[in-house]
Amino acid sequence: MRETILRRLLFVGLLGLALLASSLTRQLAPTLPAELSARTAPIFGLGYRLGSNLHAAIAALYDRRDLRAENRAMRQEIATLRLENAQLREENRRLNAALQVREQKALGAKAIAPVIDEDLSGLYRRLIIGLGEKDGLKVGDPVVATGSAGLVGVIVSVTPKEAVVRTLVDPESRVAILLPGRRGRGVAFGQPPRLLRVELSPDAEVKVGDRVESGAFQGLYPRLPVGEVVEVLPLKPGALKRVVMVRPLVQFSLLEEVMVLRSL
Repeated sequence: MRETILRRLLFVGLLGLALLASSLTRQLAPTLPAELSARTAPIFGLGYRLGSNLHAAIAALYDRRDLRAENRAMRQEIATLRLENAQLREENRRLNAALQVREQKALGAKAIAPVIDEDLSGLYRRLIIGLGEKDGLKVGDPVVATGSAGLVGVIVSVTPKEAVVRTLVDPESRVAILLPGRRGRGVAFGQPPRLLRVELSPDAEVKVGDRVESGAFQGLYPRLPVGEVVEVLPLKPGALKRVVMVRPLVQFSLLEEVMVLRSL
């Protein structure tokens, strides 16, 4: 009885060694008698397939690890490139701003200033810009939009690092205006939230769509584009003024930076 058990254990052990050897290489599989070989061939084939699959799985794990490392490196490189791109865009913006200042020297350009806050209360329509006395700004300096040079307003107060700009639509704003190519001169008053009320002489020639410009008024503004006439109010008998409504060229709520000019 014990001998039978020992023989069976020995057989199982030999069979296990054979399976292990066949999983490593098929060429090293032991040569068995024909009858035994035929019976054990499926087992050897299964072991070989298991070994091949195990080898492929291990290779796939190594490949996946390498891919993860490459992905991390690519993400870091992309992040670095994005940062460099943002820095280049900012540098380009600064160079363009400097170029605009140079191109606008005829208007007496001082600096390009960022818009950092705004006061849109019921009383005022004013902007706060991020330059001040230390940058050479002072009360009375005109402010225009970068690019279009459309008139924004005038600086009414300054601190060492900031300045407050009273916009054209502020109720305290007063701007002398001209009608380019037409007879007519008048004054534009701020009418919140988005328009100007312009008073002209009764015989002024004006119609909807006409452009208006600022004129030198008490030495405050140079000649700059202001806006477009959107409504001409009927002239009443005996009226001393013709009234028109003007939409400013500049959209104040969209301003991100402005150009400060030297006052006349």
